[in-house]
Amino acid sequence: MNYTLRNLVVAALLMLLGIVAVISFIRGERQDLARGKQEVQVFIAAKDIPAGTPADELESGGFLDTKDVLREDAPPNAVGKLKTLDGLVSNDPIVKGDFVTYTAFDKTAGLKPTAQIKGNERLFTVPMKPSSNVAGLVRAGDHVDIFAGLNSGAGNQVLETVVARDVEIIETPETLQPDGAEVTPAAPDAEGDTVLYVLKATDREWLNIQFALSNSDDYGLLFGLRPASGDAETKLPPVYGAFTEPTDAPIKAQPGPDPSVR
Repeated sequence: MNYTLRNLVVAALLMLLGIVAVISFIRGERQDLARGKQEVQVFIAAKDIPAGTPADELESGGFLDTKDVLREDAPPNAVGKLKTLDGLVSNDPIVKGDFVTYTAFDKTAGLKPTAQIKGNERLFTVPMKPSSNVAGLVRAGDHVDIFAGLNSGAGNQVLETVVARDVEIIETPETLQPDGAEVTPAAPDAEGDTVLYVLKATDREWLNIQFALSNSDDYGLLFGLRPASGDAETKLPPVYGAFTEPTDAPIKAQPGPDPSVR
């Protein structure tokens, strides 16, 4: 093979390699373009979704509709499966017709206060003694029953009762402090220091809690940590024990039996 023929063969091989590379590039671009043109199904708001709406109420509440859009037209973080929103709530209002995105939802403890309540729910601060029962063990998002021993007004008698059930802890002494700061007593009283908890309760429940705070014995309020969600008694109304007032009025202590009488 002379010099000229060898150069021609090398040039032909290089040209073939170039053609193969160009064809591969074009084919890859076409595949990417075809994928971008594929339609995907995402959720949009069928009506305005208020802030604080739990994700598990979106479908049953008629808040959602589906829409088929090109993949390239779907916004980032668009929700295509409701399973991905389990346990979350909306942190801002979503206007009718807008895409439902993951960024519009958060855990309850991460929401701004007004997004964590609805209806007649309110946020309240409650002073607790640091050593009160399991108060030091609860975390934001836990649900508790609130107990109190109330002075009955009949000698030294104390009535033990459940003040409210299934009350959610929104903030604890730890979460109320700046990052890295130690928990410090916030409300000293005659019996010692107390720390603050933020609770979510209805206005009626708060009347009972406030009455208990004003009339409780030396131990104040006690938290009883509830089981995980799904407990059969979660939605039962409060049990008032020795109290006879209806739930729409503050509870009042009733005299109990004389302990000296057997």
